[in-house]
Amino acid sequence: MEIGKRFKISFVLNILVVALVFLGVKVMASVRDGVLSSNTWSVFKYFTFQSNILVGIVALLYAYFQWQIIKKKRDKIPHVLVVFNHVAVTAVGLTFVIVVAFLAPGYGYDKMYNNANLFFHALVPIAAIINYLFFEKEAKIRFIETLLAIIPSFLYGIVYFIVVASLNAYGDLTIDFYGFGKDGPFMGALNFLAVMAIAYAFGVFLYFINNLCFKKRK
Repeated sequence: MEIGKRFKISFVLNILVVALVFLGVKVMASVRDGVLSSNTWSVFKYFTFQSNILVGIVALLYAYFQWQIIKKKRDKIPHVLVVFNHVAVTAVGLTFVIVVAFLAPGYGYDKMYNNANLFFHALVPIAAIINYLFFEKEAKIRFIETLLAIIPSFLYGIVYFIVVASLNAYGDLTIDFYGFGKDGPFMGALNFLAVMAIAYAFGVFLYFINNLCFKKRK
């Protein structure tokens, strides 16, 4: 395949995403600010952390295959990885949208974008989204595959609300730490559906903008 300028920029951006995720984890483990600061496995309870780790792993794999193409050892990115990339960028994009539109206005931008949160809520998502939209020509997927983008948030939401419901913890922020069920199970279900809708809408947005940027792609 032809190795163009955009392809090389995409490779660099994928390396950048990996580096930013690594730095975010380092800050999270070392800066004790009470918000996403932990050196234990408990931090995996947050979708923010899960989505950033996922996009970091996918970016690392993507960069590996891009390097193989640059070195002319292969000619394309495996399609399954292209799909996983769309899923991962959608997941981290969901984190970005939820923080900007809902959490930051309520909890304060200083809390949502300080220390590790700056990496996980802003730097990593922005780098991954820009890369996907404007530089990853190989991000071509079938429209039906955009449905797969809701899998991370769907699975997370199901487990989250099962735990909250089983512990009868609606309104108890030590368990219902996102507060999605603070107004009871009915509103919790509506919040869950709203998050699914946002996730899918963002996945479709990625699909159409990427296709628009590469209209002449074969």
